[in-house]
Amino acid sequence: MILRSSYFMFRRLLRGYLSLVILLVTPLVLISVLGMVAGNAIDENLGIPIMDGIAMTLIVGFQLFGGFYTMEYMRNDLFTSQKWRMYSLPYSPHKHSFAILISSMIFSALQGLVMVIFTQQVFGVNWGNIGLILLILIILATLTQLVFISIVMGVKKYKTAERMGTAFGLVSMALAGVWFPMPKTGILGFLSTYGNPVSLGQNAVYAIMTGINVKQGTLSVGILIGASMAMTAVAISIGRRKLA
Repeated sequence: MILRSSYFMFRRLLRGYLSLVILLVTPLVLISVLGMVAGNAIDENLGIPIMDGIAMTLIVGFQLFGGFYTMEYMRNDLFTSQKWRMYSLPYSPHKHSFAILISSMIFSALQGLVMVIFTQQVFGVNWGNIGLILLILIILATLTQLVFISIVMGVKKYKTAERMGTAFGLVSMALAGVWFPMPKTGILGFLSTYGNPVSLGQNAVYAIMTGINVKQGTLSVGILIGASMAMTAVAISIGRRKLA
């Protein structure tokens, strides 16, 4: 039942044209524009073309906003005046929320994969093993969906949940040094390396792309998985009270 519901949810996601524009077309446009400005220049700190770094950062960063898929469908299906339709069915709201989570996670990760393949074919970005890149995108998408589903179930007002979701993405990107460099030492240095999903995703993807800092990349994947497990427990705990 959950798999069947996930299939229909996935079809609903495909019809969300505005979301596709925001979370797929927008990053591709940004990558294209910034890539043309960067040209063939090399990032001296990373040792890779600046174009590769731009693609890596934006694709990883936009994964953190894919949680709005889960947030929006949870609100529409289970928390609005139309929720009686779902509760009147011989189908548990818990199962439906799980279907939303699964379909949104897969959809968001596949969007990331589309951007990876596009940048590889059009701009020659060297991603390394695409299968491993997809695995990182799935892990990131899973963590993101769990964070957003916990927020939307744990906060009374949807506008507040939206602001918290946006803050989650923007703060993570800021800590990762997307807009301005962060200190390399102290607590901010730790947060900019291991304390946010964007940096953790970058560490893992960079290790796959270059074969450098593999230990750091592996540790980052472990932290992402651990954070996902912790958020799973949080989401289950909140869901038992909210969807009872």
